[in-house]
Parts: sequence; C-alpha cells; structure tokens
Amino acid sequence: MRKHFLFLIIMLCKITIAVAQTPHIDSLLAALKTMKEDTSKINLLNDITRAYIYEVNDVEQLQHYTEQQLKLAEKLNSKKGFAFGYMNMAIIYVSRSDYRIALDYNQKSLKLMQEIGNKKGESSCYINMGQNYSNLGDYTSAITFMLKGVKIKEEINDKRGVAVGYGNIGSIFFAQEKYPEALRYYLNSLKIKEEINDKTGMAMSYNNIGSVFQIQKKSAEALAYYKKSLELKEKLGNKKGTATTYSNIGDIYFSQGKINQALAYQLKSLEIAKSITDKKGMLTAYNRIGAVFEKKKKYKEAIDYYNMMLLLSKESELKEGTMTGYKSISEAYQNAMQFDSAFHYISLYYALKDSIFNKDNFKQLAELNTRYETDKKEKEILLLTKDQQLNAKIIKQQQLVRWGLIGGLALLSVSIFSIYRRYRFKQKANVILEKQKEEIQLKNVLITDSIDYAQTIQEAVLPTRQEIQEMIPDSFVLYKPKATVSGDFYWLGQVNERLVCAVADCTGHGVPGAFMSLLGYNMLENAVKDLQTAKPAHILDTLNEEVNHRLAGGELGEDSKHGMDISLISIDTKTNLLEFAGAHNSIYIVRANELIELKADKMGIGGNKLNEAGFKNQETTLQKGDMIYLFTDGFPDQIGGPNRKKFYYRPFKELLLEISTLQPEEQRKKLNDTHLTWMGEKMDQTDDILIMGIRISNTRTSLNV
Repeated sequence: MRKHFLFLIIMLCKITIAVAQTPHIDSLLAALKTMKEDTSKINLLNDITRAYIYEVNDVEQLQHYTEQQLKLAEKLNSKKGFAFGYMNMAIIYVSRSDYRIALDYNQKSLKLMQEIGNKKGESSCYINMGQNYSNLGDYTSAITFMLKGVKIKEEINDKRGVAVGYGNIGSIFFAQEKYPEALRYYLNSLKIKEEINDKTGMAMSYNNIGSVFQIQKKSAEALAYYKKSLELKEKLGNKKGTATTYSNIGDIYFSQGKINQALAYQLKSLEIAKSITDKKGMLTAYNRIGAVFEKKKKYKEAIDYYNMMLLLSKESELKEGTMTGYKSISEAYQNAMQFDSAFHYISLYYALKDSIFNKDNFKQLAELNTRYETDKKEKEILLLTKDQQLNAKIIKQQQLVRWGLIGGLALLSVSIFSIYRRYRFKQKANVILEKQKEEIQLKNVLITDSIDYAQTIQEAVLPTRQEIQEMIPDSFVLYKPKATVSGDFYWLGQVNERLVCAVADCTGHGVPGAFMSLLGYNMLENAVKDLQTAKPAHILDTLNEEVNHRLAGGELGEDSKHGMDISLISIDTKTNLLEFAGAHNSIYIVRANELIELKADKMGIGGNKLNEAGFKNQETTLQKGDMIYLFTDGFPDQIGGPNRKKFYYRPFKELLLEISTLQPEEQRKKLNDTHLTWMGEKMDQTDDILIMGIRISNTRTSLNV
C-alpha cells in the first residue's frame, strides 16, 4: 500500500504537458475581449488554456475555453487550433480518470501536430500518451511513447521538456517497483533542471528521489532529499508542495519510530493544507495524524482525526477517502479492543468498496456499448450512402442501354446484392465477435486483479523473510505456489522460551487452497495463543477439533473434504529439546551425514474422529550441526525427468543429505534449481511446494526468542 501511495503522490505532482509557462490569466482574458476571430485569437485561447493548466489548475475553466478554441478552429478550419484543443481535451478526461478517451484525443492531436510540423507539440503528445498508458497499467507502451517524446525534445533542444520526460519515465519505473531505473531517470531529470535553473522542477525531482529512497527504507538519504525539496518549495512560496513535503518528512520520522517529530511535521502539513483549502492534503494529514496517535496507543485521538477525514471525504464526495476513513477507524477500534465498533466500520468499508466496484464495471460496460452503437451507426450510414449511389448509377445506365441488356443488368444486380448481403453478414459477425472478445478480456482482467489481491493478502499474513531471519537466523524457506496463491502455509511463533514452527498443506491449491490456508493459519495461531502450550500434540488435537467444528457443522467424525496435513515442532532454546507431532507430514533431521525420520501419525487434520490418545508427541535432543527439514508433499510429487515420473521421497532424502552441509540460502537455491531442472520446460508445476530448513548452530540453539 505504501509504495502505491508514494507513486500516486509523485504522479499528482507531475506536469503532464511539456510546454512553456504563460503570462497571467487576467491580462490574457482582458486581451480576449477585443480580439477578432482569426488565428491570433486561436493562439490567445491556447495561451489561456495553458494558464488554466499551470497557474490555477482549474479544469472547469479549462474545458470552457477549450470548447471556444475548438469551435473557432472549426469555423476557421485551423489544424493548429484542433491540435491543441484535442490536447486540452485529453487533459480534461485524464482529470476524470477516463484514460481511454484521453488516449483517443492525444492520438488525434498527434496526427495533426505531425501534419503541421509542430515538433514540440508532437513530442508532448507522445509524452502524454505514455502517461495515459501508464495510468492504464500498460507500462511497456508507456515507456515506448515516453522515449519517442524525449528523443524529439532532445532533437529540438527543449531541455525543460527532456527533464519532464525523464521524470515521467522515472515514475513509470517506480510504479513497476524497478527502483534503480527510477532513480537513474529521476537523477538525469534533476541534472537538466539544475543546468537550466528550474527551481520548481528541482523541488519536484528532490521529492521524487526522496520517495525512491523512502520505499527502499534508506531513511537518511530520503530525509536529505525531502529537506532539499522543502527548502526550495518554501522559497518559491509553493504552499501545496510545502505541505506535501512536510507530510513526507513526517512519514520518515514515523518509520524511524520518532513519533513526536512525525506528529509535529504532520500537524504543520495539516495547518498549511487548511490555509489553502487543499482538501486532498487535509485528508492525507488527518489520516497520517490519526496513524501517529494510533501508534502512541491514544485511540480516542486517532479516531477523532479519522472521523475528521471521513467527514471531509463525505462532504467532498470522495469515495476513496471515505473508504480509507472507514478502514482506518475500524483498525483503531480493533486495536482499542472495541470489536463491535470495529466490525461496524469494516462492514461499511466493504459495502462501499463493493458499490464502487459494481459502478465502475457498469460504467465500463456502458462505455463499450456506446462505442459499439456509434461504430455500428456510422457503418450503416456509410453503406446506405453507397447503396444510394449504386441505385442512381443503375438508373442512369438503364436510360442509355438497350432493352437487350436488361437480363444482364438483372443478373449483375443479383450478384451485387448477394455479395452485399454476405459482406453485411460477415461485418455484423465480426462486430459481435469483437464485442464478445472485449467482454471476455474485461472479465479476465477482473478475475486476475482479484487473484492478485488475494496473493497480496496471503503474503501479508505469512511471516516475512526478515521476520524469519530475526527469529531463526540460520534457516531458509522455499515457498513456490502452483498458481498465484497457495494452499500451503508456514507459521512461526513462541511460547515462553520455546520456538514453535509449522508447515502445512491444505486441501486443494490455487484460490480454494488459499482460502483454506488463511483459515488454517488463523485457527493454528488462535490454538497456540489460547492453549499457551508448546506441546505439538496438544496443539494438533485442538486444531483438529476446531477444523471439524467449523467445516463439518460441529459433527466430529463425519468425513470432510476439507482439512490439512501438517508437521509441527517446538524447540526449547535452553535445553535444545525438540518435540514433534505430525498429521501425515513427517520431518527429517540430518545429523553427521545420517538422515533421521520422525514419522507422522497417519491421520490428517479435519474429517477424523480421534482415538482417545489423539496425536502422538515425539521428543529428541538436538545436537550442534543438526539440520531439521519440515516440508509438504509438493517437491517429492513433482512430475518431470526423462520419463515424466514423480521425483519421489527417496531421491528427495538423498538430495537433502547432499546439501545439508551448505549454508541455508545455498540449500534453498539448490532445491529450487533441482526442482526447475526436474520439471523442465514442457511440464507445469504439479502442486504447491514448501520446504523449511533450520540449522542448530551450537549447543544452545541459535534462535532469537
């Protein structure tokens, strides 16, 4: 979320069209009153529209004078007037987030700019089209068009335009999380701005560079560039930019844990935003101040600021802000242990989110339908015109030829009519197929976006690589979902001085498996938390009861198609005593080039009526150099090799023995390379793959618990 928000700030700060600054609006409007309707007036209207873009950013007035510009261009048949008018219309539709329509206008403008030989305008169109493609998520096209625009600006020595183009390209790389490339283009942009002493542009570049360092968690470098940006913006009297930079600096201090300094800068940002009635700036400040108070565990103050954000969003009809407000308030109530209120606001959040999603879908479908109907009518009119011309020609010929040719003409007419009917039928069929193709593509995009969002949720739940390294420095995790999301999951926790680790394989893979894995992860975490025991068998007994209760309607013992296989260990960090219990999933310990297998019980979690003994708890004392492996069945069951067979467990054990002396990260790489080689280019991954390895580095286990 944080990196996408930074990208949004960068794009809001950008100048979309690379053209020169204009005189003040008042003097331009005064000149307009006395101007005759000729090409000079078109040029003046163009200057006025530029001013409304750069000086006051007033989209409503921009549209008013652009419509005058286009009307006069039509009257005078001025290609230049149309070219710049279409460019303005693209900006208007960008402000409404209608990027497809904006792209159409930019393409019309580009064609006219090329016809009149306006290189500067042509380059601006390319850059604007690149920005449109970036907004649509087509980053490859975005970079292509940006580079075309920059190349022309270099040819005509438009340094300011080159700098803007480099900045835009940097922002596109930023959106793709390609931070080294983004930083390189931001620095190139800054270098040119320093050469031409463009202080406004320099301030923007400092802010962009700071954002790259911030997302890379290089706080010191980010803070240095933000402060450079702040100094310039204050000198230039750019209050909106100053408020934004105050907020960015506050974010840095927040990430460093300097809460009071973070609060001071966010309050400064809010004060300036209020003074210039910058509603978006106020919304950002309210949200971030609320987050600071929430960090300080002052939940009442946090909720007060979130409510101010919510009220302003509703007054301004900003649904995205309203959604953020609902979610922030829900999280604050949850942290304050007021779960009824938390549930109320998260319900409002999802209700609004669903309504926006449905509205956007309806809007897109309506737009597609309108385009289809328009194209259809244009083609029908064209065909009707051709038909009338053909009939007139036939009548004229009938007056000139003799009666002996009537039969031939009749035959010709039948042939023409037959060809015409086949042409119409084929044309209509193509239109229907194209519409169906667009609808399928739209549905595929929606489905893919939903799965990608599910992946984000699942990755946020699982322990990060940093968290694993902090708890178990000498370890690795190989985690390879078969699809975008996985039915396998791993879990780490601690009970007093015992480390608890689990590796689980839930029923299914892909989206169904992912839902089951999230449910299993949550139930496992609750079981450990509620029991406050590190006994693996007790935990699995409780987990089995909970899964049966939730998924089999409370009737323990009924067969269920939902459940999981799991291996669970606990390690006493003082005595190095390992305890293990498993449901189908065993574990291996490699010691002195010998593999020891602790076998799991032959029953899974869910759909099993336990005997009185329940799951069996096994114990063993670990030794220095021991390598413990927890795994699911995905790796041994992978189909591949020359005979297209499973990898199987025996070769899997031999592989673990072979690599057990390597560093954990090298082991992970070796396992991954072996899997890819075995699978080959022609086979797909058979199942989700998960392997966790833990080395006992000394007689006192190297675990940070």
